[in-house]
Amino acid sequence: MELIVLGAAAGGGLPQWNCAGGQSHYVWNDNRPAQTQASVAVGRPELGYVVINASPDLRQQIIQTPTLHPRSNHQDGVRNSPIQAVIVTNADVDNIAGLLNLREKQAFDIYGPTKVLEILNENSIFAVLDPEFVRQHPLETQETISPLPGLDIELFTVAGKAPLYLEDRLGIESGDLGFTSGIEIRTETGKTLVISSCAAIDQPLLERIQTADHLLFDGTVFEDDEMPKLGLGSKTGRRMGHLPISGSDGPLARLAECPLQTKRFFHINNSNPIWGALVEFRAWESTLRAHDKSPSRFYAIGPPDIYTDANGVL
Repeated sequence: MELIVLGAAAGGGLPQWNCAGGQSHYVWNDNRPAQTQASVAVGRPELGYVVINASPDLRQQIIQTPTLHPRSNHQDGVRNSPIQAVIVTNADVDNIAGLLNLREKQAFDIYGPTKVLEILNENSIFAVLDPEFVRQHPLETQETISPLPGLDIELFTVAGKAPLYLEDRLGIESGDLGFTSGIEIRTETGKTLVISSCAAIDQPLLERIQTADHLLFDGTVFEDDEMPKLGLGSKTGRRMGHLPISGSDGPLARLAECPLQTKRFFHINNSNPIWGALVEFRAWESTLRAHDKSPSRFYAIGPPDIYTDANGVL
């Protein structure tokens, strides 16, 4: 199997369309590469692919990823796609808006927590996904599916909160409510966790991470109050349901001793200084290395990163 990081930025991407501050400044003014919003694909060319979270940039990400292109000589004709399924881990706009790019009567499956699929069905705009072609499959916590041969995927609950646009209806202190999930990918060569949104690393999550081989983890903000400090808004990372990278309860500290082969951040906000630390989106700056003393350091990722059986990631 191969895991393709289609995008590594948090909601709004990098740069954000109406932001000249934070890390967006350097994209507008210093020719740093723009980054699309977080999404991952897993599969093989001969089997097809499963997309984890449909970012608003999904069409662009498909264009930039040849293995996801339709084939001119396909048995189904000129309208076809290697995308066999989409798994949505929560109902945030940056995880579901890309589903609208997948209209036009193309068959695929959508998997997600029951409450997330209910939100899709309550919003009439998603009716463009013709149910005759697009099949929905509600998933229970710790339910395992096998969307492709040799690929098992399990949905599990992580600490989170209701999407920002539903706060008035559900209340900001609504807890998890089944809205926020992580993904465990299992193949014959190992186990990879994909956690794009996480409000806290509790003991069950820590134990799950300790048994994994590879981790893609929520890297939205480095410091909880970095957005207010930069004048980018009033919300803190925790207020948005994202645990900051730094701090005694953050992933740098909490996961330092986990015996993972690889640890990588993605879903990185345009306020996060780690964007400025990347050289072609591969390595951390000294600030982060000073925080993470573990044998398997955290690294930041950015497309086009592809991890395969051959290089030991899947």
